[in-house]
Amino acid sequence: MKMNKKFLIPAALLVLIGILIIGFSTKDNSGDETVDTDSGNVRSITFTVPSYCRVDENNLRLFNEALAGDGYAYELNINRLDYNEYNELVCEALENGNTDIAFLGLGSEDGENNVYETINSGAVSELDDLLSSDAGAALYSSFPANLWESVKCNGHIYSIPQTLADDYGIYAAFNTDYVDDEDIADWDGGIDGLYEILRNLEWDNGMETNEEGEAVYNPCFIYLLNGYTFCEMTDCEVNYGLLYDYGNAEIVNPLESEKFIHYLSVLDEMKKEYIMSDSIDYMENAEYTDSRTSKNMESGNFAVALDSGETEDAFLKDNIVIKTLTPHLSSRINGSIGISSKAEDIEAVAEFLGILYGDEKYGNILLYGQEGEDYQVIDGYACNMDGTDFDDNYLTELGLNLFINIYPVRGERFSGNRKEEFFSFYENVELSPFIGFQPDTENFKDVSINLDDFMQSLTDQTTDEAVSTAREKLKADGMDEYLASVRNQWEEYSQ
Repeated sequence: MKMNKKFLIPAALLVLIGILIIGFSTKDNSGDETVDTDSGNVRSITFTVPSYCRVDENNLRLFNEALAGDGYAYELNINRLDYNEYNELVCEALENGNTDIAFLGLGSEDGENNVYETINSGAVSELDDLLSSDAGAALYSSFPANLWESVKCNGHIYSIPQTLADDYGIYAAFNTDYVDDEDIADWDGGIDGLYEILRNLEWDNGMETNEEGEAVYNPCFIYLLNGYTFCEMTDCEVNYGLLYDYGNAEIVNPLESEKFIHYLSVLDEMKKEYIMSDSIDYMENAEYTDSRTSKNMESGNFAVALDSGETEDAFLKDNIVIKTLTPHLSSRINGSIGISSKAEDIEAVAEFLGILYGDEKYGNILLYGQEGEDYQVIDGYACNMDGTDFDDNYLTELGLNLFINIYPVRGERFSGNRKEEFFSFYENVELSPFIGFQPDTENFKDVSINLDDFMQSLTDQTTDEAVSTAREKLKADGMDEYLASVRNQWEEYSQ
């Protein structure tokens, strides 16, 4: 069963102590394929990552040897910092010149834009000119052009995009035993159209008994979206406590957005009419494995299901038609990779990253070791030598940004021709009109936290009831001042 990986990173991990050393390099222009590491010509570059990254020391050695054998003259130190204090520690490392490359961290629990703050401090290099130069050409071509747009900050690129994304838009799974092909084809992707389809179904929503012996209705609509992951249906996004309306490029208080409130109100109506179960904590990332919802999915006991990310295996059946909505790409950067503004040779760092992300050979060595000795490939998947499956080491992929240029393990997205599928996906995304705009969250306070509380309250309150309470709470949090501040920033930026 799919789980959203951004919610799987624990709040605290064991601190793994030590610095692991591996090597990487640029081509030796002397023409001599043998790299003399004692000559002083090998450039040592440090890559800083959180302590949850698990790279086997032997793999690092093999990685180093492979690059040297191919005529590259670099060494790479992997510097691992305590995950619990990573955002602070990585800033210190960048400011003190103790790293050349760094994973820039994840957003804080209260929604503050930590990566923006790091970039805005001048700790990482602006990459616009570098990526258009010969030194950065291989790096730039290693990622889809649209994906580079997603890491723009104040209109410029300061980081390498994170490819272990968790939001690929949303999709509706229609059960053709209940929904006509014509209705599926005519659906425009909006919540109103979906509601109309569901209201016109012939569906027995009679009482059933759950595992606790409680009487519950059998809904025809399975709602699996959580939080604010419905922007494809509303043409807007909710981020940093505010709503960004794509249609008119305005920033508003979500509780004053007609689109936002209407969407939630339609869900209210579905619950009242027993179209959608009110027993499902549908605004949380609730675990539904082995639950009634999961069993309904697997048995096909639903008319329509709405979900995000990759398609559930349970939906891949002959009587299920998947209709995917093209996602919008925004530039709320998170978890990207930056090059320190104090790196001794930024062009050399860019050339290395072009090697690491452009050639699958090196990423596979770094993650898996030597093929045929440390791992084998079966049907395109990396496996243990005895044929058993590897654990999905996505946290290491996240920290080092290894994703599209390595063999997948079973169950990963884009597990065929990873690079081709990944590039093809991002060719079809729509760019947010707010691309490149990063709001300063100095006046953020508790706005986002209380909006999350508002969403959670929808499980046992109507939208009208929850809005009435939340409006006063947000006002006390300084929503009006925060909104005015971000609007002023947007007006200044857009001019």
